[in-house]
Amino acid sequence: MLGKLKTVFSYTAHFILQSWPEKRPGILFLTDSGGRVINFMEMQVGPSRNSQGLTLQHDVSIGKVFDFILEALSSKEIVVNTRSETNNVCGAFPLCEDDGRVRAVIGIIAPNDQIPFDLSSYMRGLEPLIRMGYDAYIQHVTSQIVMDLTLHDTTKELLQSLTGQISDIIQKGYCSAVKLADNATLIPQESVTTQEAEAGQSHIAQLVSRFGTTQIMPSILDDHRLVVVPVSLNQTPLYALFLHLPPEETDCVYDERDVAFLQEVGAKASCALWRSIMSDDLRREAGKKDLLYQLMSKIQASIDVNDVLHEIVTSIPSLYPYLSAELFLTVEPNATTPVKQLSFQEVEPSTSTKAYLEGRLIAEEVGEGEQQVTVIAAPLLGKQGIYGVLQVSSDQRITLNQHEKDYISILADTAGTAFENAQLYQQSRNLIRELRLINEMARQLNRSLDLKEILDFVTTMMRATFDAEFCAILRKTPGEDCFDVLSSSIPAFNGMAIDATEKPFQQILQNKQALLLAQPGAGPLPFSLFSCCSFMGVPLVVEGEISGVLLVADSRYHFFSFDDYKLLEIFGQHASLAMTNAVLHNEMERMVITDNLTGLYTRRYLNERVRGSLQKDNYGSLILIDIDYFKTVNDTFGHQVGDEVLIQVANLIRHSIRDSDIAARWGGEELAVYLPRVDKNTAHSVAERIRECVEQETSPQVTISCGLAKWNRDMDVDLSVEALFHQADVALYEAKNSGRNQVVLA
Repeated sequence: MLGKLKTVFSYTAHFILQSWPEKRPGILFLTDSGGRVINFMEMQVGPSRNSQGLTLQHDVSIGKVFDFILEALSSKEIVVNTRSETNNVCGAFPLCEDDGRVRAVIGIIAPNDQIPFDLSSYMRGLEPLIRMGYDAYIQHVTSQIVMDLTLHDTTKELLQSLTGQISDIIQKGYCSAVKLADNATLIPQESVTTQEAEAGQSHIAQLVSRFGTTQIMPSILDDHRLVVVPVSLNQTPLYALFLHLPPEETDCVYDERDVAFLQEVGAKASCALWRSIMSDDLRREAGKKDLLYQLMSKIQASIDVNDVLHEIVTSIPSLYPYLSAELFLTVEPNATTPVKQLSFQEVEPSTSTKAYLEGRLIAEEVGEGEQQVTVIAAPLLGKQGIYGVLQVSSDQRITLNQHEKDYISILADTAGTAFENAQLYQQSRNLIRELRLINEMARQLNRSLDLKEILDFVTTMMRATFDAEFCAILRKTPGEDCFDVLSSSIPAFNGMAIDATEKPFQQILQNKQALLLAQPGAGPLPFSLFSCCSFMGVPLVVEGEISGVLLVADSRYHFFSFDDYKLLEIFGQHASLAMTNAVLHNEMERMVITDNLTGLYTRRYLNERVRGSLQKDNYGSLILIDIDYFKTVNDTFGHQVGDEVLIQVANLIRHSIRDSDIAARWGGEELAVYLPRVDKNTAHSVAERIRECVEQETSPQVTISCGLAKWNRDMDVDLSVEALFHQADVALYEAKNSGRNQVVLA
């Protein structure tokens, strides 16, 4: 129930008074949960019929407790009786919570001789009137709240007002609001609550951690101790409103009226909330633009690295108080701003290392449980390389939208440009190649799922990048100690098998890491594919196991640098992922359109191909095939032999048709063959050929019945796939009923 009983009572009384008989005296009153009168009013409408001028107010006073009220409190039922000493009839209607506890009692006292109706029946009819009173109160206070929201300029002020007013009306637990991301998950750092607590220690912080990345839906949880109502406008998530009872408040829950009130407020406050969010976004964007303008002005006017880096590090906390910033650089700068050295020696790469290696913004959750925090790292991108990483982190798990991530990326780009202009112009020439190459490679590899196309592209890129005499991609043969050459800069080597015990491969397999032999010794490296003095090899790792190797070789000594070595490692990461995706894609496509038992196409794929033929071809033929007495084969030889027979028939069909024809498993022992651009005579010959092959070459011997349907665009206008299959099915039925082992034309 809503918190302010007296106020709600005044709205409820309005509807009760309208139902009370005219000119009949009576007193309507409200008690608390202990039975004490806390409010009352006279119900008489018009001149009284009480000729003796009897006043009932003498019987009711604030704080008074009646016996019939106590009876209603204990029984939780409507109580009506007559008080003999005053000749008044008295009624009590207990207002119960969802858990059965009586929150208050509505009572009526009236002269017995003035009430020509059954007060008990009248009291039982009060429930809808009480509900109407609650609804009217909810509508009224909601309107007041929404009007008040228009007075606030910022979202935080609006939400503080909104949650405060909701909490004042509900009068139990806390009310909180947490911002929603575009996917309706909580953004922890953007929250307002009525609880006074330190950041991260409030009850709502615990709830946000509990919900994690779950999409927020309207819900009532924890035995009615938690109510969640997401607020949205035009299907755009804005905030989630929470009513939540802390663990110490064990004697109350939220009921349907509390939920209805929160839902009504959420729905009607959405427009005002959206306007304030838009205003905040505009102000924030204006601040970002001003800051970026100041930074760019510094870059244009000076090459002082310290000034620019200092502005970068201090700008983020000024715009996002819940974030702290750090700089990781690949070299020691001549700057007073504290920076850290970017390390590549970790066993498990850190967020900043990943951002540097991948050349893109990385956002991760680090830690576990309540210690989990959000870390975001953006590479310091200059025009000619990556010079470090700007890392921002929070002391708790947070969610940043894409606009905020983009802004952090812009700041990182600005820092990279400044650093490049000041110190790294000469040293960046090698990094230019790496950056462009990785971006181009990732873009090209992500564009294709064709394995051959990927292999050819990677081989070409390696040859062009390292300017080496030989490069190749090898695949580890499962279960064997050898590698197969998938692609090579020398096409004659494609398909060759290489012993995995050769020195370079042996070291790669043992250590599961890249190998650089830039100065192998006195003579060329003994390698069967290519005699070389400089060699680089990178393992392609899938699920912790080596699936192949990228290798680059040259006959010149000291031909490859350490930068080349690191670049080839990145090549390997992208190539391994792209090749794995291509293999999985091809396998998935094969599984989707192929029957597992027979290896023929599926019925769904056949339908799609037939439908396409009906749209683009002028004629075609369809053969439906059923194995005769297949149940007898299963009953006699068993289902395993039955499956083998089905496979035999499928193979004979496959060998009897063209590559352009489509053979499919129609269902059970029924098979189908569609012959695009084949007339009925040719189709009949094909069907007869299949029938004869099956009869002669199956073991145990079986025969088939075939139903043949043909179509022609000139004669079969608007023919559907279903109609064509129906014709063939009817012909198949006739073939089976007229002796089997034959072909019947529809």
